Amino acid sequence: MAMTRLTQRKFKAICYYLASWIIAILGFTFLIQHGLKDVVNSEIVLFMLQFSIFMGLSHGIYDVVILQDDADHRSAFIALLVRSAFFICSICSSLVLCVLLWNSTDSGGLVSEENFLRLADAFKDSSIQSLIIVLFFLGHLITFIRSVHKKFGTRVFVNTLLGKYQDPTEEDLVFMFIDIRKSTAIAEELGHVTYSSFLKDYYKLLSNCCEENRGEIYQIAGDGVFITWKTSKCLHKARPVNLFYDFTECLEKTKRKFLRRYGVVPSFKAGAHCGKVIATEVGNFGSEMAYHGDVLNTTSRIQHLCTKLGQEFLVSEELFSILPKPFPHDYLSKKEGYFELRGRKKEILIFSLQRPLTNLD
Repeated sequence: MAMTRLTQRKFKAICYYLASWIIAILGFTFLIQHGLKDVVNSEIVLFMLQFSIFMGLSHGIYDVVILQDDADHRSAFIALLVRSAFFICSICSSLVLCVLLWNSTDSGGLVSEENFLRLADAFKDSSIQSLIIVLFFLGHLITFIRSVHKKFGTRVFVNTLLGKYQDPTEEDLVFMFIDIRKSTAIAEELGHVTYSSFLKDYYKLLSNCCEENRGEIYQIAGDGVFITWKTSKCLHKARPVNLFYDFTECLEKTKRKFLRRYGVVPSFKAGAHCGKVIATEVGNFGSEMAYHGDVLNTTSRIQHLCTKLGQEFLVSEELFSILPKPFPHDYLSKKEGYFELRGRKKEILIFSLQRPLTNLD
């Protein structure tokens, strides 16, 4: 049976923690052994591999299953204390389990007096005590890296680490601007506090759909959001169309939850465009990624045409021409005509994308 999208996201997240612990611990083990002697001790490597698997699984289960992937509503200080306590308990319990398993064949069983004596000697060893401290900080480092990665996305995160955006860089990108319909009326009806929770639930669903379709959330401006892809990633797969479809389906499946909590179900409209922009880091302290160019303004203005044309999804001729045909999910295109957009000298040809009524539930 195929995994659900939620299960796939959780599986990928747990795999991240598992791989991070294995790579970090084995790398540290090889480095230490290389500094001490020429020959690598295979028994120590296998022991640390076993330990790293236990730590990766426990860390992944704690963050992804117990905390629901950072859905921790406690204060930052309390959350840090609880996470620190978890790392200490997890490291110690994993070491205990590894020592017991490793010596079970020699001592005649998992639980024996000889095993407990070896366990006591292990925790008295100053090198083991130092290792526990190093692993404690390693756990926090792995958590921090994933948090930063989730905030910026894979492409921006990696390129920022490599220093690619320190100087302005030209990139060919696809932008999609998604906006909530009747947001002002909904905000007045719900009040600013409840509306904030409404937006939080809405954007959580959107970010999940964005991740599944390899998109990156560039900017959230109130009730609108810019999503971007490298143009080359959309030449063989119509990722903006897939995202639009997935998010529509996701809101349809969760409409009872929104009705129960807020008494209203969100709907949205979207515009998409592509072209060359300049990508760079701006600011010194608290710097962030910025894209400069006419593409973003054009994308936003294409989206604003949705209300005028009575459509939910509009794309420019430039993007329409490069997306692979036929469109996925039975989406049909219609030429809406040429429109003069503010800030552009030339009119732009706009296409609408929509699913046939026979395919709508």
